[in-house]
Amino acid sequence: MAEDGTGSIIDSPHFSHTLPPILPSIFPDPEPTNRKEIGINKPTPFDGDRKKIESFIQECRVYLQVNKAVYNTDEARIAFILSFMNEKEALKWKSTFLRSITNADGDLVFPSTKEFMDYLADYFTPTLQTQEAIHQLALLKQGKKTAEEIVTEFRLLIAHAGYTVQTPSDHLHLIEKLQKVLNPSLVKKIMLLDNPPTTIDEWVRRAITIDGQYRMTMDVLNRKMNDGRSKNDDKKDHTKWSNYFDKKKRWEERDPDAMDVDAMTTEKRIALMKKGACFICEETGHLARDHKEHVEKKKGKAREYTSFPQKKQTIQEIHALLQSLSPKETKALFDLQDEEKKEEKDNDDEDF
Repeated sequence: MAEDGTGSIIDSPHFSHTLPPILPSIFPDPEPTNRKEIGINKPTPFDGDRKKIESFIQECRVYLQVNKAVYNTDEARIAFILSFMNEKEALKWKSTFLRSITNADGDLVFPSTKEFMDYLADYFTPTLQTQEAIHQLALLKQGKKTAEEIVTEFRLLIAHAGYTVQTPSDHLHLIEKLQKVLNPSLVKKIMLLDNPPTTIDEWVRRAITIDGQYRMTMDVLNRKMNDGRSKNDDKKDHTKWSNYFDKKKRWEERDPDAMDVDAMTTEKRIALMKKGACFICEETGHLARDHKEHVEKKKGKAREYTSFPQKKQTIQEIHALLQSLSPKETKALFDLQDEEKKEEKDNDDEDF
């Protein structure tokens, strides 16, 4: 192409490559019509990823073939393809191409559709496609994928790698590669069949069938296990409610005259919790579970409901009880002692 932009894209050195025809005379130039496009999926936008150039060209060919009555000129077909090249390297190539076909008057001189397709395919041909496919094939593993999914990837890679299945040795070679891709347990099941497959197509069919049957079986078993768990959960819930009513019955059998924290109203309990006070003495600094008097009270109640004789409190227990008294309770105890001494003195005076 000349520097002034008057050259033709056909003069580009890219067209020196001889490629197989991509669009062989499938677009005759009929008379213009007003037919509407047939509503099939349009090509996936192409961003310049060389691994996707083949699928992009195939999608364009299919759409243009189906709608050949609408896109009936080279300009219309090429413009349609360029409309899906608006990102990254594809956009840069598009801009360069449009500049190359612009003449001195600013008009676009389009090449034929075949020449355009050849130029597009030649520029975006993947580099080292065969080596990359072989490398990816060596890394391919089934893992948690279904056999159908992994076989699809396997077939695509062997096609890109250029493997053929024309001779028995070709089949053996591909079977060996497929065995490395599939999970070992699945390969073992296939090899232990009464009539093991001998071609790659038979291996693929058996792998998909056995893997599908196994997954279906496991799904049925899991559903049965989940149903069994649901029944057991219902039994557990019934047991919990039974325990609840049993405990409630024991609570109702308690001494109605007994005073305890449980008799506290909800409002008072919340107020004490916010204050951080003891539920027993309503003083701060300790909790009800740390209140020794409360503990002794609980122990005394437990002894009241048994048939064993009550145990006499030891000096240590009496001392611990005195230590647990609040200041108000201590003052009340001293006042009670003073009243008892005063009563004893009055009795002595009367006797005298």
